[in-house]
Parts: sequence; structure tokens; C-alpha cells
Amino acid sequence: MMDAAVLTGEDLYSLFTNGYRNLKQNASIVDALNVFPIPDGDTGKNMSMTWLGGIENTDKEEKSAGKMARSFSKGTLLSARGNSGVILSQFVRGFSQGIKELDEVTPPDFILAMENASKKAYAAVAVPTEGTMLTVMRECIESSEIRNAEYTEFNSLFSDLIKGMKKSLLNTPNLLPCLAEAGVVDSGGAGLLYLFEGMSMALQGKMIEGEEENTETPDEFFTPDSKRKVQQKKHVKYAIVAAASGEGMIEYFKNEGVLAVIDGGQTNNPSAKEFVDAFYSLDADHIIVLPNDGNIILTAKQAAKIYNPEKVHVIETKSMAEGYSAMSMVDYSLPTVEDLIHEMTHYLPNVTTAYITTATRDANINGVDVKEGAYVGLTDDILSCDEDITEAVLKMFDSLPDIDDKQVVTVFTGKDVTEEDALALGDVLQEKYPLLEFGYIRGNMDVYAYMFAIE
Repeated sequence: MMDAAVLTGEDLYSLFTNGYRNLKQNASIVDALNVFPIPDGDTGKNMSMTWLGGIENTDKEEKSAGKMARSFSKGTLLSARGNSGVILSQFVRGFSQGIKELDEVTPPDFILAMENASKKAYAAVAVPTEGTMLTVMRECIESSEIRNAEYTEFNSLFSDLIKGMKKSLLNTPNLLPCLAEAGVVDSGGAGLLYLFEGMSMALQGKMIEGEEENTETPDEFFTPDSKRKVQQKKHVKYAIVAAASGEGMIEYFKNEGVLAVIDGGQTNNPSAKEFVDAFYSLDADHIIVLPNDGNIILTAKQAAKIYNPEKVHVIETKSMAEGYSAMSMVDYSLPTVEDLIHEMTHYLPNVTTAYITTATRDANINGVDVKEGAYVGLTDDILSCDEDITEAVLKMFDSLPDIDDKQVVTVFTGKDVTEEDALALGDVLQEKYPLLEFGYIRGNMDVYAYMFAIE
């Protein structure tokens, strides 16, 4: 493909495959570009798995660029994981729509498709934030080099695209204060750069080795046969689907009546396809979804659109603690789904979710001096850090602005926390906050030593 003037479907397959391999090899670097110095970075993993879903849904011998891009887009939509994966899948969708009628793509065609891809990605986010991968997507195609050039081959186009991406990526901390404070560039933008660098290498004949090609038949997910599966299931008026991580948390949601629990959360975001498969496994008039993670909400919403947006209702729970609170208010006897959703969400604004985990690097976040290996207490912001876990918890509780207005605290324990440790911590908290009522659930979470639902 040296000095390629046009790209066919087979060429796009090679570019997309090499882009995936380059991102996969650098996924841990992208994951490490986490704003908080805690072990929940998963952008590189989410983006690479989303992109891989596109590759696995395509025929590498498809000659039409438009047809190949449509298959690739369908695969990324179904495999989208986390916010970065959903945005990336919408970017691909916009690109595929831009070349859908073309068997061969020229550089000007590619530029127009990239412009459409950026617009589609922005439209996927309710409130687009500058300084994220969205900015990198848009600015790389708006650069003066791209606007003023008349490209006749792809090597020079990709060279300028990558220059624009790097420039935009390095500027993201100037647009987003949390990046500047953490001293990192945007992880999604970095993932996008790795994808395009891999594609550029393919144009130069430099194919990356080490990732085995997928030879399995594309998933028959969209076939009518898959819709017949629900007919053997017991019909219910309301069914709840929830995402959860940790043996104890999964067991809790099942015991509370959740009919389909998807194993996923921090560092292991489920795909849209996993949600849709769960929807197809049920026979219900209405399906209510609890994503239980801020990074899974977009994925759940995308799955709802793929399945049936009139039938699936996503409650935007941002943590398993919020999901716990929502489940405590379930009343299946209510006459309408609107009534049930109102009941489940009525008290969610009063729920504060707090976590204790360990720091992965030294940093100063939100005025808190964080040391690698120490215990970190956080809600939406880092509130405390201490070598002693009890002190980290106490400092965190002291920093909660509305702790005096709270009444109940449910303590969920991680996999490495013993019952004795949890009860001992509870005794200390009870002594300091005698008006609070404490309860305990064995959660067995991987990332967090403790999670607190404070209501």
C-alpha cells in the first residue's frame, strides 16, 4: 500500500487490524493515563476490545470499502465498552456512513468521512467535554495542514492527521483542569492516536506481528433465530438487569431479584452485546437496567437502542451503592413502569458513594498529597490518603460535607478484607458517628477495599 491513492475494503481491513495491534500493545500505557492514581484505568482495554469487535465482524476479503466499513461499524457498536468505547464506536459509525456508497476511498473521501465521524461522536454525548478524545477527533481533521492540502495519496494524509492528533492530545491538559492537575493527557485521545499510528504503519508496509487473526464466523446476533430464545422464558411484567463486580455483589443483586446480572465494573466494563444478550434472555414487558458505574451508562443506553428503546429503561446508577439503594425500593406490584422507576430513583440523589482503594502513583489531587501504595478515600474527588486504612476512612468521612445529614451507612467489603477488619472499622466509625446506623455486606470487590453507601 505504499503511496496508495485509493483504499479498498481489503486495504481498510489491513489498516484497522494494524491499528488494533498497535493499540493492544500500548493499552496498558493508555490505562495508566488515569486522572486518579488508583487502579481503575481501563480506557486502553475498552477501546481495543471495542475495535477488535469490529474486526471480528468483518470479512477480510471484502473488496468494497463501504460494505467493509458497515460490517466493521456494526461490530464496534455491539462490542462497545465504557464511555471511550461507546464514543469510539459512534466515531466509526459516522465514518462508515461517510463512505457507505463507495467501493474505493480516495483521500478527499476519507477526510469527509472523518468529519462526519467526529460529528457523530459529539452527538453521542449529552454534554460534550473539550479536552477529551472528542477534541482530538475534531481538531485533527480541522488542522490547517489538512484544510489547505490536496492529497493524492494516503501516506501524507495520515502523516498530517497524526501530527494534528499529537498536537491536540498534548493540549488536552490546557482544556481540562483535572488532566492538568493529574499531569496526564487524555487517555481516550491517546488511544485514538495509537490506532491511527498503527494504521499509518500498515500504509508503509509495516505490519505488527503478535496478534492472532480471528477466523470465527461473525456472531449471528442479528438473525431472527436469536429472538426466539425468549419464548422459553417465563413471562414477567418487570425484569431488572444489573452490572456488578465482585462475587458478593453479584450474589447480592441476584438474591434481590435481579434476573440478569452482568459481570463487569471498574477495569472490566461489559460490552453492549453482553447487555443485549441479557435482554434477549428475558421475556418481560419492561426491562430496567442498573449500569452501576458511570463508565457503563452509555454502553447500556446504546444496548437499549439496539434492542428496543421503548422496552428498555436505563436508570443512570453510577455505582453499585446506588444500585443497592435502587433495589431496596423495588415494588413489582406498581401498575406502571414509570411508577416503578420513580420509586427506585426517588432517593438516589441522597446517596453518597465513597470508596477506599490503594494509590498507584504519587500525586497531588484536590489538595490531597497522595503516596503510591497508601490508602486513598474518594467519592467523585479524592478526599483522603493515609498509610493506615482506618485513618484514611476517618479522614474521608470527616471530609464529607453532608455527613451530619446522613442516617444509614452500608459497608461493602472487598475481597481482601476480613469480617473482623470490617467490624473493627465499624466500631471506630460508630464511636465517632453515634447517630449513624451501620450495616455490612460482603462484596468481594477487586479494586476497592471498601465501598460505602451513605444515605
